[in-house]
Amino acid sequence: MLEAMKNETEADPVTGAQTVDRACELLREIARTGAGGVRILDLCKVTGFSRPTAHRILHSLQLAGLVQQSTENRRYALGYGLFELGLAAPNPITQFPQVRSIVEELAASTNDTVYLMLRSYDDVLCAWRAQGAYPIKANIVALGDRRPLGASVAGLCILGCLPEEESDQLIEANSAYLPDFCRMTDADVMRHVQEARSNGYAVGVNAVMEGVTAVGMAVPASYQRPYMALSVSAISSRITSERIPELVRQLKHCAAKIAAVTGSNRAAR
Repeated sequence: MLEAMKNETEADPVTGAQTVDRACELLREIARTGAGGVRILDLCKVTGFSRPTAHRILHSLQLAGLVQQSTENRRYALGYGLFELGLAAPNPITQFPQVRSIVEELAASTNDTVYLMLRSYDDVLCAWRAQGAYPIKANIVALGDRRPLGASVAGLCILGCLPEEESDQLIEANSAYLPDFCRMTDADVMRHVQEARSNGYAVGVNAVMEGVTAVGMAVPASYQRPYMALSVSAISSRITSERIPELVRQLKHCAAKIAAVTGSNRAAR
């Protein structure tokens, strides 16, 4: 793998394993920031790593093509090497073409934007985004974007399927990230999660962006915790209280179809 990490691993297995863990943590934090990248100062702040430690690991990741640094603003972003590796990786969603078609059908029937979000550790990842015909789009999240659990309506739905103690711990762990990704406080997130747990769906009015409303629902899993969720997002004037029951019905129908197609057989991370 990376020569610097290899040398550390051979010299001290504990230190080497810790270095790999830290490299993975840095990659996940960089992924959260998207194409704009992130400063090393901010990476150190959220991870607790010293600047020399972060710099050393980032340098090794750069040599492997897994991270790139802008020559203009010195920010770090994911490297093209990760894209190349991703092409060889199996899709975590079985029967993805069929799942994608179901999401597209929901967007066509609602005329709004539909997101399929996939849990990834303490985040959710946008696995697919389909757009309906309505001319004003609620394009809050792009394909491949990551959001902390709790900072999106889909994430609220997944949290609502977890035991209360576990969801509270995840909300607390992601608390510092909320202002960067949504308009909710910890108390707002906990209230929405409780509503999702009670109702089986979540509604976020101005929760992520002013003037945008979303309705979401987790995809059921037969023998494990749900790891996928769907949400319909639109400008708030389109998702009225009168329309929500119909959207919930459509979401439930599509979520059941996805569960049947995939078998929900992926181990949640």
